[in-house]
Amino acid sequence: MLLQLVSFLALGYLVLGYEQALTFYTEPGCVGTSLRFQNKESDLTAYSPLLGEMKSWLLQGYWVAFSETNYTGLRNLHVVSYEDMVRCYNDTLFPTLSLRYMGPLETTTPSASIYSGSGEYFMGGVERTFTGLAANNFGFLPKFLVLTGRSSWTGFPNEDFSGNATCFSVMDIIGYINISSYGIKSLVQGCNAE
Repeated sequence: MLLQLVSFLALGYLVLGYEQALTFYTEPGCVGTSLRFQNKESDLTAYSPLLGEMKSWLLQGYWVAFSETNYTGLRNLHVVSYEDMVRCYNDTLFPTLSLRYMGPLETTTPSASIYSGSGEYFMGGVERTFTGLAANNFGFLPKFLVLTGRSSWTGFPNEDFSGNATCFSVMDIIGYINISSYGIKSLVQGCNAE
């Protein structure tokens, strides 16, 4: 009976995930009027006056904010809340015109998300998220990789899944890797790809 209970709890730990969310508040301590995001927002111009009044924010997941629309300009926010931790930050937000969570909304989904980069910030620009077994023909040379669902992926320098293979893996439900120096042009789920 004890073995069954331990097995059940271990399985529950492995599949536990969350949906990513970011909520801004007008008062410190994550209270007051709130503005909640669970979508990728490429243009926050309409929200700019309200975002300027925020004094705290509650985070779940991996979020990045930028000073310009379409995930470009200066990176104003770059925070990760691993596992199912929800964190409250007492801080103001620099002028922000775009905001996104990294990877898929549901973090238990095994996925690889790649980013084209924007200026000196590798996690800016174009995003592509893959949940299938393989991906290629990205349209750009990725600079940043986000993995979810405790998945691992093998990257190749050629679009036909050939060349020196590199395994990318994270232990958390969501994690990230700077891949700007790898020249990855194709990905296969798992790290035993041949």
